[in-house]
Parts: sequence; C-alpha cells; structure tokens
Amino acid sequence: MPRRRLTLDPRYNTPADTRILQMTDFGALVRQRRKELGMTQRDLSRLTGYSMRLIGEVERGKEHVAADKLLSILDILNMTMTVHVEGK
Repeated sequence: MPRRRLTLDPRYNTPADTRILQMTDFGALVRQRRKELGMTQRDLSRLTGYSMRLIGEVERGKEHVAADKLLSILDILNMTMTVHVEGK
C-alpha cells in the first residue's frame, strides 16, 4: 500500500511533516485541528455545507469520502494536504 503524507499548514503549531498510513490517523488530525480552533462538528458542518454525519465520518476515518469534500474541510481548517505515491 502506498504511503500518504499530510503536510499541515506551517502557520500553526502542528507537525509540518506527519505521515498518514491510515484514514483513522487523518481523521484524528482533522478532529485535533477543529478542536484547536474551538470549533464543534456543527460549526464545521455549517462552514462547509456538509452534514454533521459526514464530518463525523471523516473524523472517524471512513475510507470512502470524496477527495473534494476532504479538501474543502481542510481548507476551512487552514490545513493543506500533499500526497506522495511511492513506486512498487
């Protein structure tokens, strides 16, 4: 399975290079950042236009969430994501 790397926005006190191997790790970072900003899932839902159910699924690491939705959530949280796929 290829490795995924999540690079968080350097303006914040978060590791600049966090390797993500599972979606549950990704979800935990999203939850952590949301809480750092003092936001509830309801707040994030309202800002993104996505349901609270979807926000919860992302934070729990559901694997079948569309990339555009993940990127929208990251944008609201001032996070960026870089994906590196390593060869076989």
